[in-house]
Amino acid sequence: MSEHGVFETPHWRVSHRRDARYPGYVMVSSCESVSELYELSADALAALGPVLKQTEVLLREAFSPRKVIFYKLGFSPGFSCHFHVAPITEQLLYEISGHPDYDDDPDGNDAILYLSRVYCERKLTIDECADQRRTISDLRLLLTRHPAA
Repeated sequence: MSEHGVFETPHWRVSHRRDARYPGYVMVSSCESVSELYELSADALAALGPVLKQTEVLLREAFSPRKVIFYKLGFSPGFSCHFHVAPITEQLLYEISGHPDYDDDPDGNDAILYLSRVYCERKLTIDECADQRRTISDLRLLLTRHPAA
């Protein structure tokens, strides 16, 4: 498993997004080298639901979010089929609502854009890397206490 890895199954890898300073922002990536859902094998597709469930249960337990959001983009070439997954806390929603570029009552689209622009898309500092390593370690530990949901 990679240094950012949280858990793996035969068909899927769950890892913390490398450039995310937001705790618990993970990626669920196919182990198959295809970029679209329709290209995945039947076994990988059958395994996807349980992996998404396990990811949501883990993030809910770790962060007590208001909502866990999942989204698939895939515009960049060279990446396997993957999903972005993030625990959206009340604190994050409060932070978004106070930002002048976002609505006072943010929704999932606001959360996705805000996370990407404010908490990702730049190199992490040494302290942010250390915080991310602690988050990954905490998620792995939590998973050992409560394996597959």
